[in-house]
Amino acid sequence: MRTDSAAATSRRGFLRTGLAAGVALPFLPLRNLFAALPQKPSAKAVIQIWMWGGPSHLDTFDPKPAAGNAYCGPLSAPIATAVSGVRICQLLPQLAKQANSYSLSRSMTHGINAHETASYMVQTGHKPGDGQV
Repeated sequence: MRTDSAAATSRRGFLRTGLAAGVALPFLPLRNLFAALPQKPSAKAVIQIWMWGGPSHLDTFDPKPAAGNAYCGPLSAPIATAVSGVRICQLLPQLAKQANSYSLSRSMTHGINAHETASYMVQTGHKPGDGQV
């Protein structure tokens, strides 16, 4: 026959196990996602297109057609690319066909407010004045 303390320990153990399983359950689908990530970068080269005064990201690779004409101007009909879900400017149909051969970096941040200084840091990897060239 069980004593009251044995039954209480059993309930506690059951609750702890259930709580641990409940916390872990939402993360189970992510385990395969992380296992599928490549371990080493496969790129052998990077081509960076840096166009001072060139077209905006909204006019090329990061269109926002739902933002309206006041925000995106006349280029408000982005086209689908070879990569599902990725759309680019309608003026770049050849690049759209080759989208599975390149990657887009659509977000970046830094703590520098001056464009020239920030551009230097992005191009070189060093903050201006840190003794590196």
